[in-house]
Amino acid sequence: MGAPPGVLPPPQAAPWQQGPGPGQFQGGPQFHGAPYQVGPYQQGPYQQRQWNQPYYGGHGQFNGFQPPKRRGGAARLVLFGFAMLVILGGALAAISVILTGGHTADGTAQPGVTGPSVVPTATTNPQQGSAEDYLLNAHIYRTGALPEQNCKAASLGTGSLAAQKVYYEKLFTCLNDAWRPIFKEIGQDRRDPGLVVFDKPVVTPCGNFAPLSGRVLAFYCYGNQVMYTDVQQMNKAFGPQQDLAYLMTIAHEYGHHVQGVTGLFYARAAYLQEHPDKKLEYSRRNELQASCFAGVFSRAVAESYPLTDRMDEFREQSSNSFGESPSTPEDERTHGLATNQGFWIQNGYNISENKACNTYAAPADLVQ
Repeated sequence: MGAPPGVLPPPQAAPWQQGPGPGQFQGGPQFHGAPYQVGPYQQGPYQQRQWNQPYYGGHGQFNGFQPPKRRGGAARLVLFGFAMLVILGGALAAISVILTGGHTADGTAQPGVTGPSVVPTATTNPQQGSAEDYLLNAHIYRTGALPEQNCKAASLGTGSLAAQKVYYEKLFTCLNDAWRPIFKEIGQDRRDPGLVVFDKPVVTPCGNFAPLSGRVLAFYCYGNQVMYTDVQQMNKAFGPQQDLAYLMTIAHEYGHHVQGVTGLFYARAAYLQEHPDKKLEYSRRNELQASCFAGVFSRAVAESYPLTDRMDEFREQSSNSFGESPSTPEDERTHGLATNQGFWIQNGYNISENKACNTYAAPADLVQ
């Protein structure tokens, strides 16, 4: 099969070997990619959607949102849930807080009219140099805000391959420009990841994909540090009028790249080797963190995109369009409830610094 129709050329495939330096958690298995899956499509005006990561350890079965009853108003957003990078399965307990402006029993803010504003603080003191220590105290949490970007959104037009390429290429350039100084600050002066926008079958280190196959929307492959997005699936799921969904999707995928560059992904893999009972919880913490990084990036482009006059839409979509529902089977709850996805996207946006994204220090109710 020939080369996929990429926007940017993928970098050379390389094994996953980066990790923290000597004296910290060591080893960890070499993982091999497998296709991801997303929730089944539903009939009616609301169609559940999920985007995912290729994960490692076999096929996952992810049930997405069960669409809520029809809501009034012409500005209703298409619902879509997502499943992303998964090492090991997932479970999830239900919560019922939506955008109420309320608080939990321990005083933690819940998403409200203006959204959450929480900086998680570790309450444990793990062994220095351990994987848990790295997850809780990684340097990325001390790097502050991303530099503001001049990143006016390109038109998605009719959602064609050509239009989506232009949109993603521009946004991807902004993502690289925004995160590059952060990587340099933590001593990871890495090459930019690749981006492939496809409407024909593609072959990747994480599996082979065809347009509209399964429930694939977009994914990031650690095997070659490339993001892939299915033009037809994205267009079918949203249509070009839902551009904020495209923004959040690619920014979330880039959040997984951030986890790889910073070593957070490897720390989680090492931690789970010794704590396999935490696999579901830590899958959710991983996914919610990637969404928080997407929120931090969204703040960096808020003025130019622009988002500042679309915050109601941003909050509505982030809290209702991504994640799982309480009806998702317990052994498939790996990504976080929609309300918690909205919480962390908005929290990253509101705090606008990476310290907002320490989901490994967050209370359990915010990672359900």
